Amino acid sequence: MISSRPPTARLAAHALGALVVLATLAATPVRAASLHPASDSDVVETLPTLGAYAREQRALRRAAAQRPRDPEVALALSRSLLERARHDGDARLAGQALGALGAWDADPDPPLEVRLQRATLHQHLHAFDAAAAELEAALRAAPRHPQALLTLATVRRVQGRYAESDAACHGLGAAGQALYARACLAENRALRGEHAAARRELQALLAEGPDDAAWFGWIRTTLGELEARAGRGEAAIETLREAQRGDADPYARTALADALIEAHRCREAQRLLAGAGDAEAVLLRRAIVEQALGGAEAGPLRRLLAARYAQAALRPEAAAVHARERARFALEVEGDAPRALALARANLAAQREAVDFVLMDRAARAAGDAAARAEAAALAARIGLRDARLGGSSETRS
Repeated sequence: MISSRPPTARLAAHALGALVVLATLAATPVRAASLHPASDSDVVETLPTLGAYAREQRALRRAAAQRPRDPEVALALSRSLLERARHDGDARLAGQALGALGAWDADPDPPLEVRLQRATLHQHLHAFDAAAAELEAALRAAPRHPQALLTLATVRRVQGRYAESDAACHGLGAAGQALYARACLAENRALRGEHAAARRELQALLAEGPDDAAWFGWIRTTLGELEARAGRGEAAIETLREAQRGDADPYARTALADALIEAHRCREAQRLLAGAGDAEAVLLRRAIVEQALGGAEAGPLRRLLAARYAQAALRPEAAAVHARERARFALEVEGDAPRALALARANLAAQREAVDFVLMDRAARAAGDAAARAEAAALAARIGLRDARLGGSSETRS
């Protein structure tokens, strides 16, 4: 299973009063002409917005023009743009969302919510150090802010900096969010290969946690990912199916699709993705499934995604946002193992979730590059990641 969080993200915040959804995507060496506008007022491109987004953003842009230092208006516009960026996989919209907060760029003490939104945007754009810097500044002002702590724990986890992630998880406990602190620490234990102990903790959290669909979806998805890393593919599928019940988020659906693809159950994945919308993560998995099945949609989906990735490459801010997905596209749709390996290596330089190591290992194996496989394995060992899909044992320390 090679799944992708919209970054970012993870469901996480019934008790925190928000959902923190994290994810991930990143770069390819597509050649494109550089754009050099003559002035800041030159229009390089008008990005499409659709339906409710268009109406909402027009109104918010008018309000922002009238009240440029109103944080409520700026944050509403920024969040609307980020929501559309997550759906479309378009990093340019995330860049616009950062621009909506530009009134505070030179402010040494911006409003806390502006800092948190900037951190979320940096995270979405895979500028993880910048995201962490914003979060640490927010925590200096509000040391027990649950959302800042949870997001910092996730950012450091994505970077493979587990000890720093643990520290933020412990901070959640000190902030009065004991259940979230336990879930946060259990995920880190699972990444270190402590599958049995982490599994017991997550199962206990299912029993002890709030009667809330978002909580159950988050914990079951985390548990399903643990089972995949432990080499228990069928258990991963069943657990991720359970995560679909109730208020399942799109990430849980794509995680299940990936588990089915990995198990060569592409017909089931095809049915799961039917009618799931046109978000980039869904389109990629549909393309992978259609390619594997020799379906009629394989060609059109391949061309659509290739065009999207080429368009995204016209903007430098997209370089770090699509590498994982583009590496998968090169490997599983285009069948270009050397290019997939180059993209997977670039991706691993920025984000180090378990799936990123698995992707590089598989691309290296397809390319017949034993040295690259060893490179990925050595880096995983250095940060303390244990994953059966990388050739380790399925169950380790308890």
